[in-house]
Amino acid sequence: MIWKIVALGVVENYTTGWVLHYVYLPGRAETHHALGAVGTHSTVGTHSAVGTHSGPGHGGPAHGAGAGAHGSHEAAAQELSPLLHFLRDSTLALPVTIAILLIVTLAVRAIAVRVGADAGTARVRIAFACAAAIAAAMASVPEVLAHGRLFDEQIAGVSMASHLTGVALVTLRYTFALTLIAAVLFGVPWRAPRSTVRPLGLPIHGEA
Repeated sequence: MIWKIVALGVVENYTTGWVLHYVYLPGRAETHHALGAVGTHSTVGTHSAVGTHSGPGHGGPAHGAGAGAHGSHEAAAQELSPLLHFLRDSTLALPVTIAILLIVTLAVRAIAVRVGADAGTARVRIAFACAAAIAAAMASVPEVLAHGRLFDEQIAGVSMASHLTGVALVTLRYTFALTLIAAVLFGVPWRAPRSTVRPLGLPIHGEA
């Protein structure tokens, strides 16, 4: 079960982190500039992600507040490349993402056992995906705040509440989709694989 959770956590963490760094945040920054918002040294696209992600979550999930509004050319020169920024944030978020998935797995399994629901049913798989997505989205808020303080990064052009909400919604959508796909294809993490091997010493039906 643990290895299934770790594998799922890695996929979700880096996928959601990539979407946030390369799709959501640059796109939001471009929209902000198109509306005529004022910012100095705000970084977009190829220069840097303007924010960070959460993961379960990433996000992690955990993915902290992004780089923007730097006070000098020297600070901008010391800024990480987009790829390193993504790898740094996503790697820091990975342990949190895995921990959240483990807690969700244990909780959903306990509830399923209590109500007598089989792990292979559709409702258990959907419940697991929903729980994982909600937990990851909720965890993204303190993760973004903690990351922003850890690296002293600020948000350019958007309010903190708007940034936190956007990151949480992206984390919610992608965690749900990826968890549900994994549950449909491979089953929930606690479901034991079916064995087709006949135990030694047991006669085949019809044998004397």
